[in-house]
Amino acid sequence: MTMDERTLASVEQLRIPTNDELAPLDWKDWYHFILMEPKSGVRVLVNLTLSGRLTGGELQLSFIATIPKEFLTAELHQENNLATFGTAYPQRWVAGTVSREPLRLQGQNVSLEIDGRNSQVAVRDEESGLAIAFTASAEATPLLVTEESPFGSGFIGWGLVPGLQVAGELSVGEAKFPIRQDWFCYHDRNFGRFRWGEDIGWEWFVAFATCADGRTLTLVLDRRTNRDHSEWGLSYIFVYLGNQLRKIFLGSTLAINWEWSANGVLPIRLPGVMASVFAHRSVPMPESLRVEAADERDSLSVAVNFDSAMELVVADNRACQYSFIEEVSGNVEVKLLLDGEMLHGWGLIYAEYVV
Repeated sequence: MTMDERTLASVEQLRIPTNDELAPLDWKDWYHFILMEPKSGVRVLVNLTLSGRLTGGELQLSFIATIPKEFLTAELHQENNLATFGTAYPQRWVAGTVSREPLRLQGQNVSLEIDGRNSQVAVRDEESGLAIAFTASAEATPLLVTEESPFGSGFIGWGLVPGLQVAGELSVGEAKFPIRQDWFCYHDRNFGRFRWGEDIGWEWFVAFATCADGRTLTLVLDRRTNRDHSEWGLSYIFVYLGNQLRKIFLGSTLAINWEWSANGVLPIRLPGVMASVFAHRSVPMPESLRVEAADERDSLSVAVNFDSAMELVVADNRACQYSFIEEVSGNVEVKLLLDGEMLHGWGLIYAEYVV
């Protein structure tokens, strides 16, 4: 049995005060979904964030889709093998934006509902031509990892559900992509009080790989850091076989090595106003990643080549300061020695590197 309903409820519970017009402005509470279709290589991020407080806060959307060029219609044709599209924008947090039981976030052309194991997400952005609507049912073992871990001037907590049964449709321009049960869907939650642009960062990924015998491996990495990633707290990788948590590699058992482009590049940036502000900002971007982990019984090797990148610029709501989230995805090879058995799988990965 993989589902612990009590833990799942703790993961999904909204932490931010919703009716207090004097609540601190540095509150943040977000719902994060990653969808990947292993056969085609399609990858999607949908993130909804409540920030600030009622009448003085925002409901913020980030929606990114990466599509192999052979699936695009003629008007969206690109020379690169992959095309990345996205939209990101805020709406005012007003009365009616949030309901707690069951959870519901509702904005213009944006909605999220979570009731027990079941979720519904719908986003439509006419300007970018992007839309998605899907239902999801939690299947993998949920984890509430931290609740009040120190982070910047405040704290952060998070939990995850790294496997949901999903169905729906993605639209990119005139191209339609049915979302079926062979898609992988990951969901996590972050919440806390801190300010973007502080001395904070993180390294995170979710990887989904399939072995030759059809068994699946899901890996989730998390490492919280300072802004230049010269210091970090406890690092860990959760290892799932199917929907069951089977292993956690921690701390000194892990070696995490990002490899970067030799020269600075101008990535696609969101939201649009930030793309204008930072149009001059040329930066190296992650090109590959190697992770090795081993303890007295088991070992893990992860080899990643990134082939898609976008930068999200997130602004503090009280001062002119920013954090930058490098959103990257690509292909992954996983070798896992677990309880004396070697598992070898290939698949897709979605990662974030925050500075």
